[in-house]
Amino acid sequence: MKATTNTNEQDILSKVPAVTLSFWIIKILATTLGETGGDALSMSMNFGYLFSTAIFAGIFLSLIHI
Repeated sequence: MKATTNTNEQDILSKVPAVTLSFWIIKILATTLGETGGDALSMSMNFGYLFSTAIFAGIFLSLIHI
C-alpha cells in the first residue's frame, strides 16, 4: 500500500515565501551597509578583520536579543 500525498501546485507554491520589491530593497541595503561598515572598521580605522567581526557580531547579537 502506497502512502499518497496531496501535493498539487497550489500547495507547493503556498509554502514558498513571496519575493517582493521590499525583499530586494532590504537585501541590497543590508549587503551594501554591511560591506561598507566592514570596510570602514577593518581598513579605514585599522581595527583588523577579527576585531571588526567581533564588533559586528556583538551588534547583531544585541539586535536579535531584543
